[in-house]
Amino acid sequence: MHISTFLLLPLLVAADQVPLKEKAAGWFDKAKSYIPSGTPPDPIDAGAAVVADRVVEKINIRNWQRKLAPKPDTEEEWMIYMTGGNKTCFGRCGNVDQKWNESVPLLAALPQPAGSPPLHLGYIDCEKEEVLCTGWAVNLPSVYHFNLPKKSEPQAKTPLHVVPLNMTSATVEDIVSIPAASKARYLEYPEYTGLLHPLDGLLAKLGLLHPFGYLMWGLGATPSWVMMIFISFVSRQLMSRRMTGGRWEAPTAGAAAQGQATPAAQQGQTPSRPAPAAAPKSGGGRKRK
Repeated sequence: MHISTFLLLPLLVAADQVPLKEKAAGWFDKAKSYIPSGTPPDPIDAGAAVVADRVVEKINIRNWQRKLAPKPDTEEEWMIYMTGGNKTCFGRCGNVDQKWNESVPLLAALPQPAGSPPLHLGYIDCEKEEVLCTGWAVNLPSVYHFNLPKKSEPQAKTPLHVVPLNMTSATVEDIVSIPAASKARYLEYPEYTGLLHPLDGLLAKLGLLHPFGYLMWGLGATPSWVMMIFISFVSRQLMSRRMTGGRWEAPTAGAAAQGQATPAAQQGQTPSRPAPAAAPKSGGGRKRK
C-alpha cells in the first residue's frame, strides 16, 4: 500500500508541472507589459505632428463659416486637408496623414510673392465632423483649396478646387506643390461650382447646407432594416387607402343616384283629389206633419 503510493508521487508532480509552467508564463507576460518598449517613436514624425498642430487651424462645424469668411480688404488662400479614421476612411488615411504632417513645415516656410494672398492651412477630421463632411460631400483623403475674395467685393465668387490624394502613393512633394506660392498644382483640377459648394452653392445661399448634412448623415447612420420597415409601412398604408377608397365610391354613387331619382319620381306623380261626400239615402229623413 505504501509502496504504490510512493511510486505514484513522481507522476503527480510531473502532471502538476504543466499548469505551473503556464502560470509562470502568464506572470512573465504581465510583467513585460509594464516595461516600456525599447524602440522610441520616430522623432521626425513626432516633431512634424507637433508643428502641424501649432500651424494648422482645426476646422469644425462651429467655426468654419467664421474661418472662411471674407476678411476686410484682404484676400486669403486656404488649404484644408480632409482626413478620417477607421469609420470614414476605413483606416487607410494613415500614410497620407504622415505625409501631410511632414509637408506642413515646408508649406509654412514657402516665400510669399509680393501682392499674393497669405496662405492658411486647415485641417478637418471627418471622423469627428461627420455632419460637416457629409454636407460638403467630401472624398477622403483630399485637399480643399479656396481663394477667398475681399470683403469689399461682396459679389465676387470663391473659387474652390478639390485635389484628391492617393492613399498609398501620395508624397510630400504632391502636397507642397498645391498652393500658388509653389507650383499651383490646384489649377490642374477643375473648379467646383456645384450645388454643395460650401460658400457659393445654392444650399449655402439658402442656409440649408447644415440641415442637408444632418439629413444625409442621419440616413447614412440609420440601419438598413429600419429603412426597410419604414418603406414597407408606407407602402401598406398607401395600398390600404387606395383599396378602401375604391370600395366607398360605389355605394356613395348609388346613393346619390337614388337620391336624385326620388324627387323626379315624386314630380311625375299628380296629387290625388279628395273623394266627394256620400249622398243621403232616400226615405231616410222624417216627414213633417
